[in-house]
Amino acid sequence: MTQLVVETRAVDQSSTTGLADRVSLYGRKEISEVIANLIAERKHWETNEFASSNKRKYQILQSCYVLYKDMVGITVEKLALKRAFNKHCEELGFEFKDSTHLMVRVVTAVFGNQDRRRVSSYAKALRIAAEKNIGSMDIPKFLSDAGGIEEVRREGKTVKVNIKEKAKVGLTLMQGKTLAQVQGDALNAEFDEAAYDGAALLMSTREVDGSFHIKYVLQNGVLITSALAHLPTLLKDKEALKAEEQKAANDEAIRAAAIQEAQAA
Repeated sequence: MTQLVVETRAVDQSSTTGLADRVSLYGRKEISEVIANLIAERKHWETNEFASSNKRKYQILQSCYVLYKDMVGITVEKLALKRAFNKHCEELGFEFKDSTHLMVRVVTAVFGNQDRRRVSSYAKALRIAAEKNIGSMDIPKFLSDAGGIEEVRREGKTVKVNIKEKAKVGLTLMQGKTLAQVQGDALNAEFDEAAYDGAALLMSTREVDGSFHIKYVLQNGVLITSALAHLPTLLKDKEALKAEEQKAANDEAIRAAAIQEAQAA
């Protein structure tokens, strides 16, 4: 994982300098210590530098970004860290909805929830950075070059790809392989040819025998657009999952081969 470069200063040894090493997937300390260090650094910044410098704030947000990146994914290590983090948030007294984004949780854990607008602004800016695949080392520069947190948030509202543009990309994916083929008079009776524009939603249940029973044909424009816009992300996530599974299988094969070689020696 990328190591952070933090400005040298006379700060308590609990400083988060080298955070990346301390929360690395293969040499991580307790999540409570990581959060405590970030909170201490945030308090030091607020007490001593809040009025005059945003540089330190960006470095603290950089550390939040690194921690977030360490928990995003499907590996056993990342899921274990995420569970430990959520448990520690409960111990700190934070109550999050299941739908609360992980970035919001990280920023809340570090900055507290007294000023929710500030937490929302910081988390939104970091989420935009994540969407743009900004590297961990580049977070301070990214925030600074953009003109600050609020400028990043405002830019995010305008540069985000329009959902209709995403739907166009999704529509091209409808030309892919067919998973199953169904037809029938009842189904055709529900279909409105005038409303068809390349895709329709079939709402179904899955029965105990493994079959799918189609219950409704949905051709609402908003629903179709939203579903098509989601397709590219869905396929990207599936490809990422396959890559992780393949990597895990390769690692296991290498490990097994090394054990056999050691035993034969």
